[in-house]
Amino acid sequence: MQDVMRFYGLEVNRAGFAVCPFHTDNDPSLKVYDDHYHCFGCGAHGDVTDFTARFFELSQYDAAKKLSSDFGLNLIKQESCCHIHQTVNPEIVYRNWLHSAERILNDYLNMLCRWQKQYAPKSPNEPLHPNFVESLTNMDYYNYLYELVRYGDEADKRSLYTTEKKKINELEKRMKQQTVAKPAVKRKAI
Repeated sequence: MQDVMRFYGLEVNRAGFAVCPFHTDNDPSLKVYDDHYHCFGCGAHGDVTDFTARFFELSQYDAAKKLSSDFGLNLIKQESCCHIHQTVNPEIVYRNWLHSAERILNDYLNMLCRWQKQYAPKSPNEPLHPNFVESLTNMDYYNYLYELVRYGDEADKRSLYTTEKKKINELEKRMKQQTVAKPAVKRKAI
């Protein structure tokens, strides 16, 4: 079930929750189990075929064909299996982006706070580290974006989606590179 949801673009957290694509959901309320899902917000419930049918607005049979095709299961004879065109609901894309933007901005702000402490100059003559400068220059702006994503009204969030989507997506790529470049912390042997 989690593999299907991730394949179709939903982010499932460690606890097995995702933002429900079937209603306006700011906090993850869709619990993903091994063989089914249940939303505690709107009551949506079902298995992989039910999810696929509802997500893409297909019949149960077409949803089964889509799953068979997308995951290479070959459950349906090749001559009777036609490719189901994926129609992505723009509202679902928007809601998923909002959820991931909140996480990205929160992680970036936490990193900026760490940098302000970690790279602060020890003396007035010490040159400023680029990460310290970045933390000072970007903190207010990205805090504003985070508050807009988290607490703003719907019009402000949609405006942010159209104007800042590319910038936040690039920030996510940069954060991933920063994580990869950071050396692993060595643990002491006990």
